[in-house]
Amino acid sequence: MRCRFADIEAVENRDCLGFWSITMRLAFRENIRSGILYLFVGGCTALLELALFALFVFCFNWSLTISNIAAVLIATVTNFFLNKNYSFRSSQNFWISALLYAALFLFNLVFSTLVIEFISSAGISPVIAKALTMVCIVIWNYFLYRKVIFRVN
Repeated sequence: MRCRFADIEAVENRDCLGFWSITMRLAFRENIRSGILYLFVGGCTALLELALFALFVFCFNWSLTISNIAAVLIATVTNFFLNKNYSFRSSQNFWISALLYAALFLFNLVFSTLVIEFISSAGISPVIAKALTMVCIVIWNYFLYRKVIFRVN
């Protein structure tokens, strides 16, 4: 049986495609793994934040602003360490990640505080207002964590 040059190229291309196929499958699995862990960590810290917010407002009678700031701060520190070390396994410099995370934290804090104050002034429960702001933040945070803050070098 004769081996033609075109047949050799086809075999080499399949090997190359096989390599890329395996690489893409592994990358896809890593994205799925980090996405699931992000949702788990985020869900746990979101429940922590919401519970702390309710505790501060209804048990300690703190203002909505102080309650939100305290709840967000505690949940954010917890979330940073869990996401950096487990969800995204980031190899990026700790201080760069921390600085970027802090900038996003400040934006999220201002956003959530203003929106909670606005929505609750319309007569909606502050806890519902808090939950709505958290949904928005979860969505944009995943993309920023994955691509910017906890990037794997």
